[in-house]
Amino acid sequence: MSQQPPQLDNRVIILNGFSNDEIARIMAAVKPLFEKPRDLIFAKTTQHSVEMKLKDLIVDISEDHEYLKKNPPTKTQREAQSTTSASGGETEADKASGGADEQSNTGGDS
Repeated sequence: MSQQPPQLDNRVIILNGFSNDEIARIMAAVKPLFEKPRDLIFAKTTQHSVEMKLKDLIVDISEDHEYLKKNPPTKTQREAQSTTSASGGETEADKASGGADEQSNTGGDS
């Protein structure tokens, strides 16, 4: 029997059909319920992610989350992401595992 990837132990919340504003409000409401909200991972579905196996998606989201925890986006990068999102392009926020004020994929509470 093969072992499951350790990323499957992460707390991942996948949101589908919500606007970025609604996601920010959901994240703001959920995070205070947890002792370590920075460890929560929020993700918004994309055209690509809805085609993935759930296990693969959780691993992918978890890897993005770890990367962004170690390499948080700067304010300039976040502003650029917002501009891309407003123009309809896919951003890190579209994978959405980010903080309410970051709207990235980190699940952070910064």
